[in-house]
Amino acid sequence: MRRTIALFMLCVFAGALVASAATGYIVILKNGHKIRAKEPLRIEGRTAIITLSNGTMTSYPLDYVDLVATQKYNQSDVGDAIEIKELERINQPRATPTPHKSLGSYATISPLTDAELGATNTPTPVPTPGIKLQSGGYSEPRITRAFGEFLDTNKLYLHKSSAGTKAEYFFLQIIADDENQVFQTLKVVAEAYSLIHQRFPDIAPDSVELEMVSTGHNAAGTFRITPDMATQLTGGKISPEEFYVKHVIF
Repeated sequence: MRRTIALFMLCVFAGALVASAATGYIVILKNGHKIRAKEPLRIEGRTAIITLSNGTMTSYPLDYVDLVATQKYNQSDVGDAIEIKELERINQPRATPTPHKSLGSYATISPLTDAELGATNTPTPVPTPGIKLQSGGYSEPRITRAFGEFLDTNKLYLHKSSAGTKAEYFFLQIIADDENQVFQTLKVVAEAYSLIHQRFPDIAPDSVELEMVSTGHNAAGTFRITPDMATQLTGGKISPEEFYVKHVIF
């Protein structure tokens, strides 16, 4: 009976999406993150199909989407007015605020052609036991917020963080389902880490441990990124593809 009611409510919600306005639509995930969409999401089976505000089509497992919150939010006429907070505010004294500076524009990764993960090179194994999501959070919550906001701004919404294998390491777990997403994730994480390390060296982690997994929980690459490694990637001294092959840990 409950299953029948749930399916009925899902059908009703899907119908409401089709009939709703196609401007300023926001999709809310169950982790609280909001996604700007060009039009209402479309439900196909257990998958939510979302057309982003730039026209790019993406999809998420339906279980990731808070359908009730999404419907209520878009009925409130808030539209796409989502406040994007700047990274620089994390370490500014409240009594004497300094002017905000733009984060700037970030380099994009050109479409891949025949590059395949680990297709021609054997990754160099590095002894790094226990690189995984830990039970405790990172010691500095401002760093956690900074990484979270940076990832969200760059549309990497499905992520978790914790302390790393050492107290001075920061851990990130990010969903990446294909090669483009893997290389984009590497570049964005390196950009975030470089910016944080440059502006706030006193509280920046010594290394960022990154674990990428698919939505099916298959491994997509594990890394321990140092500030120098992040600088090389963001500075264009190494491509994301080369970075992957050189530094990936299985």
